[in-house]
Amino acid sequence: MRRAALTAPLALFLVCVALAAAGNGPLEIVLFDAPKGAWLGALREDAPLVVLEEREGWRRVRLEGWIMAPAAVPSGKGLPESSGPAAATPPEAGMVVSRERPADPGQAAATPVAPRLADVQGVLAPPLGAGGSAGAGVLVLLVKENSGLDSEHRKLGAECRARLDQKDRDLLALRAEADRALNSSDNFREASGRSDQARTRLATGQRERRDLIQECRARAQAVFEEAVAGRAISDASGRFEFQPVVPGRYRVVAFETTEDVPRSWSFSFLVEGNAPRALDPTADRSPVPADWGLR
Repeated sequence: MRRAALTAPLALFLVCVALAAAGNGPLEIVLFDAPKGAWLGALREDAPLVVLEEREGWRRVRLEGWIMAPAAVPSGKGLPESSGPAAATPPEAGMVVSRERPADPGQAAATPVAPRLADVQGVLAPPLGAGGSAGAGVLVLLVKENSGLDSEHRKLGAECRARLDQKDRDLLALRAEADRALNSSDNFREASGRSDQARTRLATGQRERRDLIQECRARAQAVFEEAVAGRAISDASGRFEFQPVVPGRYRVVAFETTEDVPRSWSFSFLVEGNAPRALDPTADRSPVPADWGLR
């Protein structure tokens, strides 16, 4: 996972949101440049942050930390005197570095050459025929597929489905109890009291069912976080983009909780070569929903 760089000592103004890793991993703070803006990186939970402002579920923070000092520029080869020393820039992950001896001994020994990698684009569209709006301002995860990820996701889905089915059976019994309560006695006050108690238990059960769905969706997202290869935020039209993406098999998943009915998106696809990849919401849709369709 890419980590946010810390300057020395540094004061940055960032917007952050916390995401829990699966299992016993540490809580991470994901940094954005603005509410629902671009993803910048991630920090440990214990990173030194100062909250400057909080509104609409977002916090603007100041971050302080240290990085290594920049490398010195050789005499006569630096920037103009009005500029400070230049930092040595290491090649980025995935870049090809030339090892050929330069014609001029004064030139750099390694020349970074960026490979041509693929761009992946898609949209969090509403279900076909269901109407509604696209998923706007939603965190989208690019995940590298593997057999372990699928196995863990299926196992967790079976567990959540079993718990939800049991909760539905409990609610069915509570509804029947509430329907019988008013006729349980000839004494109206006594029957009314029993009805109120039964309906309170029913309301509690319904709230527990909603909490169970939220818990299962959070655990599903945490499973995908373990294999995350990139993050993006969908725009107002639900569109998102990842670049550059190396060849391989991937899944794009997103979870939305702001609507009355929770939604999720899941695309499974293969990236071959460097051709742009536009995700088809029908052909590339994963057979198993990211949240297993729990409603």
